[in-house]
Amino acid sequence: MPKSEHKNKLLNRAFAIFFVILILAFFYYTIYGEGSFLRPMVELTHKPLFVIILFLLFNGIGFSIILFGLLKEIYKPSLDFTFNHNRKWMLTSILLFAVFISLNIWWWVAVGIPDWLPSRGWQASVLEYLGSIVASDTCILSLMLGILFLTNSNPKKSPSYKTILIGVVFWQVMCLMNYLFNIGINIVGFQMPLQAFRYTNFLGYTIFQPWFWCDITYLTLTLIGALWLLRTNTKIKKLIIISIVLWIVDFPLEGFLLKLVAGTPLPSFFQPP
Repeated sequence: MPKSEHKNKLLNRAFAIFFVILILAFFYYTIYGEGSFLRPMVELTHKPLFVIILFLLFNGIGFSIILFGLLKEIYKPSLDFTFNHNRKWMLTSILLFAVFISLNIWWWVAVGIPDWLPSRGWQASVLEYLGSIVASDTCILSLMLGILFLTNSNPKKSPSYKTILIGVVFWQVMCLMNYLFNIGINIVGFQMPLQAFRYTNFLGYTIFQPWFWCDITYLTLTLIGALWLLRTNTKIKKLIIISIVLWIVDFPLEGFLLKLVAGTPLPSFFQPP
C-alpha cells in the first residue's frame, strides 16, 4: 500500500472515530442529561435500555443512520479529504463553523460562567459543556458537515458518505417537523407537559435567543446540502416522505409501547415527570 494511501485511511478512520465518540456521547446525554426530555420516560418505565432503543429506532433514527455510516467509514474508508475549491461549499462550511463557534461561546457567556462555574465548579461545568453543547446534534453536524463540505467527498463514490447524508435528511426533516409542531402549538397557546421549556414562550422568548437562530441556520444548510449531494443518485422525495410519515407515527406508537412496557396505565405519552 502506498504511504499516502495509508495516511489517507488513517485520517478517514480518525475522523470517523472522533464523530462516533461524539454521537455516542450525544445519545447518552439525550437519555440521561440534565433537562433531557427522555429522562421522564426512563423514570416512568424504569427501563432505560428500552427508552434508548425506542429513541434510536424512531425519533433518533437519523442519527442512528449517521452512526452506521461512520462505522462503515471505519471499516472501509471511502471519503475523499482533498480540498474542494467551490466557493458555495466554502461559504456553507464557514457558516456551519460559525454556528459551532457561536454556540460554544454562547454557552459559556450565558450559562457556564454566570451559573455553572460559581455553583458547581470547573469539573461539573466542563462536563455539562461537553455533554450539552459539544455533543449536541447542532454542534456535531455543523462541525462534521462543515468539514465534509470542504472536501471532494462524493456520495456516488463513497457509500459511507451517502449513508451519512441519508441520516442527515432523516434527522433534519424530523427536526423541522418538531420545530413547526412546537412553534405552532405554543403560538396558539397550547402547552404539552414534556415539551422542551425553550419553546414555552416562542414569540416572547425563543425568537430572541441566539441558539434558536443557530439551530435554524444549521438545519437549513445541512438539509439543503445533503439533498443537493444526494439528488443525482438517491430518491430524495421518497426519503422526505418516509421521514414525515415516521414523524407522524412516532408519537402514538411510542406512547403505546411506553404504556405496554411500563405495565401501568399512563394518562398520556406526554405525561410530566
